[in-house]
Amino acid sequence: MDPLLSKIEALAEPGCYSLTFTLYTGEDRAVVVRMRGDEPVLPSANSFAGWVPGSRIATAAIAVVRALHQARQGGGGSVGRLLDIEGGWDVGIGNVVLSAEGAPACVAHGELAAAEAGVFRCEACGAAARYDRQP
Repeated sequence: MDPLLSKIEALAEPGCYSLTFTLYTGEDRAVVVRMRGDEPVLPSANSFAGWVPGSRIATAAIAVVRALHQARQGGGGSVGRLLDIEGGWDVGIGNVVLSAEGAPACVAHGELAAAEAGVFRCEACGAAARYDRQP
């Protein structure tokens, strides 16, 4: 029995997607697929039986990732993008998000202060992120 793709989510890193599969044992397994240009990079870590390039499940999952990636790329308009700072993880784990007004914000303390060119920090807890505004 093939694993069942049960969830896909876009991660904070551009072109990065987490896919959750339900295995025949009932266990859930998540793998991360990164798009590099138009090509996905298939994970070898945390893979499972049947998850190999060219297999039915990998081919179908890649088609879903490509469709989601294309939809996200075609968003249009002025968009801001949060990225983790060098050595940081606040964006990746969800400590820093874009507020409803489109500004970098700490989920616990609110809007971040500009610290240096393109970098914002929470004055209360030190959470930090780069914020790139895209035209």
